[in-house]
Amino acid sequence: MNLLEIIAKAKAEKATSLDLSQKELRLLPPELFEIETLEELNLDRNKLVEVPDEIGKLKNLKSLSISENDLMELPETIGELKKLEHLYLGYNSLSELPASVGKLTNLRTVNIAKNQMLDLPQEIGNWKKVVKLSLHDNMLSDIPASIGKMENLVKLYLDNNELTSIPGTLGQLSKLEILMVSGNSLGAIPSELGNLKKLRELVLDANQLSTLPETLSQCDNLETISVVENPMEGGVPRILLDKKGLKVDQ
Repeated sequence: MNLLEIIAKAKAEKATSLDLSQKELRLLPPELFEIETLEELNLDRNKLVEVPDEIGKLKNLKSLSISENDLMELPETIGELKKLEHLYLGYNSLSELPASVGKLTNLRTVNIAKNQMLDLPQEIGNWKKVVKLSLHDNMLSDIPASIGKMENLVKLYLDNNELTSIPGTLGQLSKLEILMVSGNSLGAIPSELGNLKKLRELVLDANQLSTLPETLSQCDNLETISVVENPMEGGVPRILLDKKGLKVDQ
C-alpha cells in the first residue's frame, strides 16, 4: 500500500494508532489530519523539515513521536493537542519551541534531546504533570525559573548544553530524584537544591565547579554525587564526604 492508501484505510477503520516511521516522508499529506480518531502517531525517522498547522486537528492525540527527522520548528497549533501526554522530538534541528506548548497541560513525558535548542519558553512551567524531561545535548544557555512549577518532575536531563547556571527554583521540585547536568559550564550549584528531599542522583561531571553547597547534606535520599572533571579548588565539603549512604565521585 502506498501512503495515501495506508491513511485512507486508517481513516475508514477509525484507527487510534498509526505508524508512519521510516517512510522517507518529506511532507505530510493533508489527508492524515482527517483521521480524528488518532491517539498515537509515530513519524520517527523520516525527512520532515516541518509539521503543518493542520496537526492541531488531531484533537485526540495522546502520543506524538517525530524523532530523528530534520524539524526546524513546530507550529503554534501544537498547543491545540490538549490531550497529549507524550511528546518525542529528539534528534532534530529545533532551536526553540512555540509558547503555545504551555497549553499542553496533560503532558507526562517530553523528549527534546539532541536538537539545537537555544532557549525554552517560560510556559514550560505549565507542564505540571510531566514526570520526565529530556533536554540533553542542546545549546541551552539558561533554564527558565518557571521550571520550578513542574511539581511532578522526577527525572531531569540537562547534560551537554551551555549552561553557566541553573535556577534556584529547581529546589521546589519536591519529587525530583535524578538531576543530570554534566558537560556544561556551571560555576556554582544553588543552595536551594538542598530542599530536594527525594533526590537520589546528582551528576555534575565536566563543569567549572570549585565546590558544592553544604545544603546538599539535607537531601535525605541522596545516594550519588558525581563531580568528575571539575576544578573543585575548594574541595567537597566535609559534611558531604561524611554523610552516611552518600557516594561522592570526584
